[in-house]
Amino acid sequence: MAGRSSASRKKRGSGQIGCLIWIIAFCTVFILFFMNWGRIKATFEETGFNAVVDQNRKPGGKPPLAPVTVEEEPGSGAKPAEPVPGNGADPDASANRPTETGPVAKPASERPAEHPVSPAPAGEKPVTGPATPTESKPVVTTRVAVLFFVRIDDDGVISRQEVKRTVQAGDSPLTDALGALLKGPNEEELRKGLITLIPQGTKLLSARIRDGTAYLNFNEAFMYNKYGIEGYAGQLRQVIYSATDFSTVRDVQILIEGRTVDYLGGEGVYIGRPLSRSSF
Repeated sequence: MAGRSSASRKKRGSGQIGCLIWIIAFCTVFILFFMNWGRIKATFEETGFNAVVDQNRKPGGKPPLAPVTVEEEPGSGAKPAEPVPGNGADPDASANRPTETGPVAKPASERPAEHPVSPAPAGEKPVTGPATPTESKPVVTTRVAVLFFVRIDDDGVISRQEVKRTVQAGDSPLTDALGALLKGPNEEELRKGLITLIPQGTKLLSARIRDGTAYLNFNEAFMYNKYGIEGYAGQLRQVIYSATDFSTVRDVQILIEGRTVDYLGGEGVYIGRPLSRSSF
């Protein structure tokens, strides 16, 4: 009798403990559900669970369809896609509405890189690339200068030779002509046997015309001629004849480094006054 009573008490105690465990487990689940209700609700909305439940409540309800997006191309005139029944739209209102089809939009990672091109206005040709600006070349003006070189024959006789040369035009025609003269004969003139007696390294420092006299200022190199007195006379003829070919020049005053000197070189060729063609 005592054994039966003890077994009965143990059974009731085990049943009470099992009920207590279930109650604790239920309370725990309820608390966790209550604490995470916001997250659970957001998950339902993202997965469309609510829409499925609402649609199934209506008679003949169908699961929602994914919306179709129409990608509009520039100038194509395509209209944006209308919502598909099952995604919050009234199925009766859209049942008889014509559906516009178009290419399904691809993710940005799968689209080829494109540059948008604006449609050209009516009557104009589309521009396919950036316009290349036209490079304007500087206009080079030239003039014909009369220069004088010399030719030495087999007997050593020096003769004066006139040539016409096309030179680049600058601010002073006289300076342009004398600059070409100091450079010496070109290849064609050399083939004809023409040379210059003006000393190598001679530079024209300045040139000005006043009252018919051209004041030509040379550097020191003009003072030394390896051909002697005939060379001095020849270089003076080349300079004076080339300068007096201009109608505004009557004679020439030679200056060395900006000053007047009496004699050219050590041979005694006098240059202390203006010289003309008649001086030789």
